[in-house]
Amino acid sequence: MLLALLLATRLATGAMLDPIGTPRKVGNFPLAIVPSPDGNQLVLLLNGWRQQGIQVIDRAGGDVLQTIEQPAAFLGLTFAPDGRTLYASGGDDDVIYVYRWEGGRAAADGTIALRPPKKHSKDSAASYPAGLTFSPDGRFLYAAESLADTVAVIDVAKRAVVQHVVTDRYPYAVLSDRNRIYVSCWGDSTIDAFTRSENGLLSKRSRIAAGRHPSALLLSGSRLYATSATTNTISILIRRRRGRTRGARLTRSRCRATASVYL
Repeated sequence: MLLALLLATRLATGAMLDPIGTPRKVGNFPLAIVPSPDGNQLVLLLNGWRQQGIQVIDRAGGDVLQTIEQPAAFLGLTFAPDGRTLYASGGDDDVIYVYRWEGGRAAADGTIALRPPKKHSKDSAASYPAGLTFSPDGRFLYAAESLADTVAVIDVAKRAVVQHVVTDRYPYAVLSDRNRIYVSCWGDSTIDAFTRSENGLLSKRSRIAAGRHPSALLLSGSRLYATSATTNTISILIRRRRGRTRGARLTRSRCRATASVYL
């Protein structure tokens, strides 16, 4: 027990982690990480005060293979379903950065504007995109606009926004399945669920109570998991085709039911 404690790494929150490999230094403040389509690389999104952009890491050895600076970045990072293109949220720039992906490396390929250009460079962001997700067919990209309290629906072929839909306050992560889009709304402690039509547009919003400050989302079978950033809990939402969908909150020591239902 004492040896395990000595080998563990204490985080700033006080939690202890047992490393399974040698730690590697990467860029400043990585908030997102995604595997490359072939699984040989990991791509990080750097969100620090002194460095923002993407960084490509060799998965086997941990070496930094490539770093591309962005003027701004925040949280959102995803590959297109075909694995040929990488998209990164541009934070304060109100854009999505686009990268071609080939041979385990990224190459800048322009941006997608979410809002009209700023009149002055020091003006505050109107959108500040955060989480990103694709429709299963790869035709539409969905971006949580954290300061606008909306989700932007982007036609990827046209590189244009075709819809802004209102969410609860401070949308953070966004996730899709075959028929719906789910958004964690950090400011209202809710998950918003939208019906997605064949043309990519969203409608029929429903609201699901979750833990305080819901952040990351994960779909697994009939369950939607939402982390609570300030309570160290995970909300488990059970999805059903008909009738109500029940919610439960899971902690490390116990599972207790919530009063939240949706659909």
